[in-house]
Amino acid sequence: MSEPTYVLSCDCGHVTMTARGEPKLSLYCHCGSCRALYTNDVLSLTGWSDDNVDVPDESVLFDHKMSDRQMRRFGCPKCGMIMYGRHSPGIPVIPHGVFRKNNGGELPAALAPTLHLFYRERVLDIDDDLPKSEGGEMIGIDG
Repeated sequence: MSEPTYVLSCDCGHVTMTARGEPKLSLYCHCGSCRALYTNDVLSLTGWSDDNVDVPDESVLFDHKMSDRQMRRFGCPKCGMIMYGRHSPGIPVIPHGVFRKNNGGELPAALAPTLHLFYRERVLDIDDDLPKSEGGEMIGIDG
């Protein structure tokens, strides 16, 4: 059986990237840094090994770095769509919305979130059965 391959593009098609295999993690992050960087109340994301993601050359992307954190997001300079980010622990982080956009509006089942990270920092309560990590501990995620 071949590993899953996700071909991802921005809204206008100027930027494309590929993710292969399974992500290292898939979760909801509630930390203030992610909320600020992505301008969302909750960041729904997958984190990948560098070996499993072919990201575009940074020269064709916009690059936004938070001035007070070691966090960056990259996206299309033409349509403005955020494609991925890099923050602790330095792995590519791809928002679930990028996968939904490229999969008929659905998140592939293999990428379903497994927990809520930094839940103590939340700005809204989410009533689901996933574990709620109060801090940065990675409940149920193998290294």
